[in-house]
Amino acid sequence: MGRKRRGPWQRSQDGAWYTTIGRKSVKVGEAGQPYAEVEKAFFALLAKGEKPATVTVAWIVGAFLDDTERTKAPGTLKWYREHLDKCVAYFGDRLKPENLAGGMVDRWIAHDYGHLAQNTQHGAARAIVRAMNWAVGERHIERSPLTGYTKPSPTAREAYTSPEEYKLALASANGGFKDVLTFLWETGCRPQELRAVEAAWLDGPAVVFPVLLSKGKKRRRVIILNDAAREIAERLAKANPEGPIFRNNQGRPWTKDALNCAFVRLRNRTGIETLCAYTLRHGFATEALKSGIDTTTVGVLMGHANPGMVATVYQHLAQDRGYLLSQLGNRQAVAG
Repeated sequence: MGRKRRGPWQRSQDGAWYTTIGRKSVKVGEAGQPYAEVEKAFFALLAKGEKPATVTVAWIVGAFLDDTERTKAPGTLKWYREHLDKCVAYFGDRLKPENLAGGMVDRWIAHDYGHLAQNTQHGAARAIVRAMNWAVGERHIERSPLTGYTKPSPTAREAYTSPEEYKLALASANGGFKDVLTFLWETGCRPQELRAVEAAWLDGPAVVFPVLLSKGKKRRRVIILNDAAREIAERLAKANPEGPIFRNNQGRPWTKDALNCAFVRLRNRTGIETLCAYTLRHGFATEALKSGIDTTTVGVLMGHANPGMVATVYQHLAQDRGYLLSQLGNRQAVAG
């Protein structure tokens, strides 16, 4: 019996690219065609429910990303692709899932992410684990090779913007960026959510996202607006009735890169090294918890699928000794 070929392979007679489906050779690219295009055509076969004679980790990754593109938000696809493309580049296109082990994942992460934060390493591991679990659910493999694998532990999100830092940042910001800072601080929304908000989504004291544009695409994301956030949303919706309502000083919708650059400039002006969209979001969580809002409600306000994660991940209060001392004083007063 001949050896089964894995993934796209090149026929010596004509130089064209083929893959093996069952016992048939299926053409997926012409001679001289860039391999990236050949690989894209190879993965396109997944839409027809076909798979190669030998399932590989690379094939599972491609199938998973194809499914993610159909069922998840673009940002989710981009996140998975950034991690999983590196995974396939490291392992190659011939590794079978049954030969994949946790130690191999650790070596990949050390190679590609060793210089990066622990949370980034955790995310990379989570991406490949998720792809293998998806393959089990789709019955491409019987068992995940990473069952029982211990991912790098994420660190607590302790960096946050304090009220004093927020006031300094707001005083140093220019033009429409002030609205961005205020909306992030007052709502705790994600920066990608802010950039996407459209006038048609405003519903009184809330922004209601379409299901397909909500994180996870399972339920509508609802951003609750206090008076300050509502004033901004209604004013910008009136000025920009079509498309995203948050615009830069040139009147263009904020992009991810433009928003990051604006924060870099603001960090340079204020000297607040940790200032970014997510530290404002984390500051929202901190101040909400300090004001007495329970963790479940804070999680819902922030749009977490699992509201309980606020209690285990957002540990900013551990840095606020003044608050901890005041709470201890309150406990002693009650006990006395």
